[in-house]
Amino acid sequence: MKIMIDPGHGGSDPGAGGNGLQEKDLTLRIAARVGELVRERGADVLYTRTTDTTVGLSERANLANAADADYFLSVHINAGGGTGFESYTYIGTSGVTSDYRNAIHDRVAAVFAAEGMPDRGKKQANFAVLRETRMPAALLEYGFIDHPTDASHLRDPAFIEKLAQATAQGVADAFGLPDAPGSPVPEPKGGVSDWAKDARDWVVTAGISDGTRPKDAVTREEVWTMLHRMSKL
Repeated sequence: MKIMIDPGHGGSDPGAGGNGLQEKDLTLRIAARVGELVRERGADVLYTRTTDTTVGLSERANLANAADADYFLSVHINAGGGTGFESYTYIGTSGVTSDYRNAIHDRVAAVFAAEGMPDRGKKQANFAVLRETRMPAALLEYGFIDHPTDASHLRDPAFIEKLAQATAQGVADAFGLPDAPGSPVPEPKGGVSDWAKDARDWVVTAGISDGTRPKDAVTREEVWTMLHRMSKL
């Protein structure tokens, strides 16, 4: 799996600013960490920029197209008086583009919700990097740089790490990537029966399931996802 990660803005285009923060700095920091975590899961990671340089919108899409990337993920910070997290796909897209975005969105939105910030929803827009890329693509807006609550969290390295971890896990969920080497097997809520623990540990280590909700019913979507992951082993 090859992912092109796009830290928004950069160089002469600083993006949004507020509360002593600049968008171009935050997007580069988040994108770099997401890339590290996704690479640990076995993916091939590319970037539209790795330093504070100016890269045009079409150039970003062209880099992804030329690399024949499987996915394009654009990292941004919002502004304009709101608060919370939202994500975008191109107007009219559905299918796997929506499925991949949904997997990532849900993970990241949970981090914001845990800090009392709202999930602003899964949206569509005519953004150039979404319109001009030939592969499934999403653009994430990680909070509002001009909102004091959002900005205070975006200034916190621990919160940035949570965002990166959640984003990488969402990518792993979407593409059936395994857990990073050495990742501990989670002890799910409700506990696992002794006779099922070895099997639970195997499916988690193999990246087939996250090992949670051991006593819950499974949906068809979850069965499809697990079978898809097994086919990649």
